[in-house]
Amino acid sequence: MVLRKMSPAQPFAAVSEARALLLGEGVVRDIDSGLTCLHRAADAGDAEATNLLATLTASGAWMLQDWPRALDLLQRAAQLGSASARGQLECLAPDKDDWAMRRSAIDLEAWLTPPARRSLCDSPRVRQVDAFIPSAVCDWLVGLGKDKLRPAMMVEGYGAAPRLTRERTNSDFVFTIFDADCVVALVRARISAMLSLPVGAMEPPQIFHYDTGQELRPHVDYLQREGRPSGYDGDRIATFLIYLNDDFEGGQTWFSRVDLSARPAKGGALYFANVDPTGRPDPMSLHAGLPPTRGEKWLFSQWIHDRPFAG
Repeated sequence: MVLRKMSPAQPFAAVSEARALLLGEGVVRDIDSGLTCLHRAADAGDAEATNLLATLTASGAWMLQDWPRALDLLQRAAQLGSASARGQLECLAPDKDDWAMRRSAIDLEAWLTPPARRSLCDSPRVRQVDAFIPSAVCDWLVGLGKDKLRPAMMVEGYGAAPRLTRERTNSDFVFTIFDADCVVALVRARISAMLSLPVGAMEPPQIFHYDTGQELRPHVDYLQREGRPSGYDGDRIATFLIYLNDDFEGGQTWFSRVDLSARPAKGGALYFANVDPTGRPDPMSLHAGLPPTRGEKWLFSQWIHDRPFAG
């Protein structure tokens, strides 16, 4: 691999080259060369390469996960001028004055300690957590997805092609590792601690957006469908929703078969099992995203499988 010298006018050149190598976009996939590209650029003071290394280190993507190192890299990226790194540190530690103090103020133990929850229903199993993430983190997540939304599609069973339907009129954004950052990784780690399920069993997270009147009609999130062989033995066993705002009316999550509605405040979370205690798909988990009657609704959505996810 030939590493091109990067001029100040090319701040994203190393990131673009590394991405191409890591994913095999237009070149032969070469993970070692992609990581070498990033490390060399970061060592040379490239703010965006350093920020991406922080994300990969926090996520354990193509390398061992290491939270202290990830946060050190995030601090360095901020000091080098990365707007993304600065925004992340500002939302994670909003009351500190400089990048080193913000990094030191991030309490990993608190983030990875499951907060209190309360049971809303046992069939289906539905739980609510108040103040799951801070308000500033909610605003940051909305900002990550706001300009990348597309009409949301439905998938009915594992392996089925996503399609637009009349049952779903909202929009969404699906993260890749290159769209994510340390904040997203930290939120997913907190979900993992809450559910005692590994991050490796999670699908890519999504941002859901509902404008006034938009909805997602009653549906199930499990993938196994009776009479539809999928070639996949696992399933989505849980759905985790974080409400990213609350300045709207309506917009509850409604479990139609038990007539249970829930709408946590901003930063609160709602999660539920898509399977019964024996692990079989649970039809009682039928649920809907009711339309906001005023304003717009933003959610962070995470589906979790019963085994490592590869999709």
